[in-house]
Parts: sequence; structure tokens; C-alpha cells
Amino acid sequence: MRRPARIALCMLVLAAPAAAQQDTTRLPPGVMLETRYSKAGRQVMAVRPFDAPAPQGDIARQVSEIIRNDLTLSDRFIVMRVPVELAVAGPVDYRSWNGLNVVWLVTGELRTAGSGFQIDIVLHDVVYGTTRQTRTFTLPDAAARDFRLAVHVAADEIVTWVTNQPGMAATRIAFVRQNGSGSYDVMLVDSDGENLRRISGSPGLIYSPTWSPDGTKLAYTVKDENGWRLVERDMATGATHVVHRTDGETQILTPTYVPGTARMAFASWAGRGLHIHEIDAAQGCCIKRLTTGGGDNISPTFAADGSRFAFHSTRTGRQHIFTAAADGGGAVAITPFGESVEYASPDFQPTGTRVTFHGASRGTFQIMLADAARPGGQIQQLTSSGRNEDPGWAADGRHIVYTSQPRLGAGSASLYVIDTVTGEIRLLVSGGNGGGLRLADWSPSLAKTLALVPKP
Repeated sequence: MRRPARIALCMLVLAAPAAAQQDTTRLPPGVMLETRYSKAGRQVMAVRPFDAPAPQGDIARQVSEIIRNDLTLSDRFIVMRVPVELAVAGPVDYRSWNGLNVVWLVTGELRTAGSGFQIDIVLHDVVYGTTRQTRTFTLPDAAARDFRLAVHVAADEIVTWVTNQPGMAATRIAFVRQNGSGSYDVMLVDSDGENLRRISGSPGLIYSPTWSPDGTKLAYTVKDENGWRLVERDMATGATHVVHRTDGETQILTPTYVPGTARMAFASWAGRGLHIHEIDAAQGCCIKRLTTGGGDNISPTFAADGSRFAFHSTRTGRQHIFTAAADGGGAVAITPFGESVEYASPDFQPTGTRVTFHGASRGTFQIMLADAARPGGQIQQLTSSGRNEDPGWAADGRHIVYTSQPRLGAGSASLYVIDTVTGEIRLLVSGGNGGGLRLADWSPSLAKTLALVPKP
């Protein structure tokens, strides 16, 4: 249960001058460029085309391909193509699979059930020649909007069976698209880059979409001629309501949900700067200020247990990432000090203590990591080329989505995903010829929103 907040576009310009003046030949103080990625130790897995009666054969093949792709994108396995001679129904010949160095084999059998399907998925331990797991999953009709998401749920179960860690296939990414006309849209895309769609739009500015901890709601801020609004959307019905509004130029920025509560945190003006506040999301009342001191304080993002939050602050004269107790007390910087350093847009890892953010490095912005449990410790720089900003963790605590212009000053910003273990980078959504894609936020697992409970 983490909910990040994305830094608003208007705040990014604060870091730009310092980044431009930075020594482009050296890394910032305390930053290490990660060049020691390793793919060693990944076990070989295969997904045999799933069995089904002839009328459902195409559906079964589609399901097995989605799962195969999900397992590949998990970056935890070497997923091999199945030889023609082994892509047949029937008992598993463990000796033949073992001869191909396959460690894990996934098989399945699909059948109709009501208006949809049921699929029995089996995980085989090839080395020991045994069945490791068997489970039945329910799928909606293949034309249903959430058909692929339901298949992703099964893929995440397979990841958990093997690794005892969460998957990230059954998730979606929300982000802002700036159109060439100057209007803004809130967009959604599945974790594998499929099902791209627009869910809301505005002729004015839209900032910082953020998922609720249970994945049932999405909040974001809107700026138009009527002022600023903090909007919450019910993802099942599409209904929206305004949680908080201000008139004129009083900003509402970077909302996030507070885990285990009915409250949201956001940044807004207080005194001479921006400060982080809490509000009752349902009632739209009872605002409480969390941060104190000087400078601007924005982009709150909470640890999964809600005990602490990270945020970005200019209280030292430079943009740094701080953490504080849930009530705002005991703030401490987790990024190292130095000349011309600038760090912004933090997101707390949903499975641990690491915080990702972007920082100025060699004249541009790059994606970085710090450990909130080790303030002032070594910073890990994940990217090294192009301009990369606004990172957000996946539910597996391993992958990060971010905005990138691979060539500085060339083309629109697109969304990419990086695996923090292997260093693999993939394009998620291309920015095309528009104004660019920004401020992405990765959902938690959406398995429960489908009301899909695997049968033992």
C-alpha cells in the first residue's frame, strides 16, 4: 500500500538552471552510476500452448501468449520458445524438457464457464519431475474490457509461486498526455503497454494522477479558469467528485493517499511557500499542515505502512529529498549535499525502504535511488542518457516507470520502464508527435478489483 505523488510540471523548471550549470563530466557528490547489472541466475521457463476444445483453441493460445509475455516482462526468468515437437497436449515428458535446461514449465487447460472461461494452470518443476502448483482461474468473455487484466492475475500468481515475491502484470499506469492543442488528458495503459485509453480530459492543466492503495480510485489536480481542484475518480463507475478546491492562483499539487487512512496528502501554499497538508478525502475537510520551515515542500509519498513519507524540499536552498514521520516531525535529508545538486519527484518503494527520484547529473536529469533507512548514503543512478524524470515504482518493488526524452531536445517525452535488477529498459508508450507523456503513476495489483479469487 504505497501511493506516490508526482511533481507538477511547473516545479520542474526550478531545477533546470542548476542542471544546466552543472559540471557535465562528473557525477554529483555521493552518486554512483550503476553499471554492474547482472542477468545471471535467471532460470529457464517455458509456457506450453494451453489446451482447449477446438472452438476455444484461439482463446487458449491467446491466454498462453499473454502469460508468456508477462513472465518475460517480469525479468525474473529466461522464457524460451517451445519447440514444435513439445507444443502438444498430454502428459509432460520431463526428460525432454530437462534436456533443454528448462527448470519451470507452465501448462494449462481452458474450458467455457458461463459467459466466460475457467483455466486450470499447472506449474511443473522439471528438474524434480513433479507438479509444483495447480490452480483454477476464472476469466471473463474474451471481448470484455478486463479480459487481459484477468489473465495478468494468473501470470502474477505464477511469479509468486516460483519467487515468493509479488508480480506486476495485473496493474495499470495512469499518466498525463499533453496534446498539441494545449489541452491535457488523463490516460491509462496496462503494464504490458496494451489497452491504451483516455479516461478524462481538460482544456486546462492536469497534474499528478495518483492511485488509491486499493486501486479503486484515482486522484489528480486540475487548473482552469475557475482555479485549482483536487479531483477523485471512481475507477469502476467513472464518477468524480471534488475533494478540495481553491480560487485564483493558490495551487493544489502532487496529491497522494495516506495508507491505512481515509486521508490524502497534497502540497499547497501556506505562508511564503508550498507546504504539505492532509485532508479527509471523503468529507473534503479537516485540513492539517504536515511540514514546517522555509522553502517549498511538495511531492509527498508514503511508505507502505504509512509510518513515514518522503518529499522534496528547497528548505536548504537546493532541491533535496527528505523523509519525515507521518505527522511531519523529524525531517531528515536522504540525498547528499553538494554544489549544484538538485533532486525531485520522489516515490517510496511499495515493498521496502528505497525511494526513487530524478536528479541533476552531467547536465540533465536521470533516474536515481536512495535508501530511506540510510540518510545521506550512496545514491544509485539508474539511467545515463537522455533526459529522464518523474519515476514511479511498480507493485513488485523492482520495476520503475519514468518519462524520458532519449535524445535531448528531440521528440516528445515517452514512457519507459526499467528493471532495477537487470537494467533492462523497454518502451511502454510512445509520446508520438504531441506535447509528451508525463507524471506516470503505477497502480497496485488490481486483482481484487476484478473480484477474482483463485480456486484451490
